[in-house]
Amino acid sequence: MSWGVFTDKEIKPSDKHVYQSLGGVKPLWDTIVSFVEEKYGVDGEFIFYGKNFGWALRYRKSGRVLIALYPGNEEYTVQIILNKTQIEEVLESNITEETRNMIERTTMIREGKWLYLKVDEERDLDEIKTLITARSH
Repeated sequence: MSWGVFTDKEIKPSDKHVYQSLGGVKPLWDTIVSFVEEKYGVDGEFIFYGKNFGWALRYRKSGRVLIALYPGNEEYTVQIILNKTQIEEVLESNITEETRNMIERTTMIREGKWLYLKVDEERDLDEIKTLITARSH
């Protein structure tokens, strides 16, 4: 299983293919893309992360990855890495119990906690924005 549906290294997904895959959640994708691009003044680029992850729209700020978005079928996955300080900030915010539990269960490695969140409903967006804002500090 991969995080995204585009797993062929030789075929970089076009916008058309990404949008077809996203289907009804395309507006949710567009919301996060606009949030990142407008708030941080960065552009995304599609990067292949290997067969277990697939192609992702990656955003970098100040030389480090801010987030990566893996398009799926009627959903997408946000990958975000939070360090100890950023995790503390997020846990003090108004996040859902589900996200809080996921953060607490995720193992801390040298870079921090690698979080993967599925987005398939509008209610997911505020949570994602909170995590992105913490990551940007």
